[in-house]
Amino acid sequence: MDLGIEGKVAIVSGGSRGIGKAIATALVGEGVRVVLAARTIGDLETAAAEIDALAPGQVEAISTDMRDLDQVAALVEATNRRFGPVGIVVSNVIGHVIDASKEGAGPKAGTFTSTPAADYREEFDHLFISAWGLAKAALPDMRSQGWGRIMNIGSGVAREPMKDLPHVLPNTVRPAVAGMYRMMARDVAPFGITVNNILTGSILTERNRSYWEWLARERDLPVAEVQSVMTNAIPARRMGEPTEIAAVATFLASEAARHITGQSIPVDGGINRHL
Repeated sequence: MDLGIEGKVAIVSGGSRGIGKAIATALVGEGVRVVLAARTIGDLETAAAEIDALAPGQVEAISTDMRDLDQVAALVEATNRRFGPVGIVVSNVIGHVIDASKEGAGPKAGTFTSTPAADYREEFDHLFISAWGLAKAALPDMRSQGWGRIMNIGSGVAREPMKDLPHVLPNTVRPAVAGMYRMMARDVAPFGITVNNILTGSILTERNRSYWEWLARERDLPVAEVQSVMTNAIPARRMGEPTEIAAVATFLASEAARHITGQSIPVDGGINRHL
């Protein structure tokens, strides 16, 4: 199937590993020129080199803090200089305020009342401002082309808060991102631009594996048992793969998906129960 996106230009944030890297790889496979963005340049360059080996000259790595709107604007300008006007953006930023006092990648536990304002602001910058800023910076390019695809890699908690999460932050901020995307979709639809939110479940990424290890320590359980409990809660009875998220993102970037906009699309093996 010809997706009709060969020659388009994309920016994928969080592109150095996991879901972001899988999306970038899939887009490059369709002839899209891709800029990978993340904060750690070493990891970015490694990912770019691996993708470049598959399609030489189609990928670039640019270190960017997606919370910094000046850096995001510079990222779009640099992409224009390297490949041309941006047509596809994928916001893939991980939130979760980390508890530095504990070993590993554990999030700070907290309820609505116990979580301080500073943590809410940090999570808002990570998840909301990063997604808003990338879309806003790329919109002039998209409007000038009369074509664009804006996507966010979110979480099922945008629709159904998870009581088992040890902190309130993603349950609070992820729905805000989904709401912002829904309103943005209405504003930009007349210009041939679609806006969609992909809601992930338990995906086999390095980040999630680190989280499961932390959760096992917190509960004094073997990691395998924690993973087994999570897997058994999924109707499909298996974790998702980054390539499965990438397949959906690539389709949403395509010409075939031009009438799909303003949606939050779960890719979670059926775990969420919302209608």
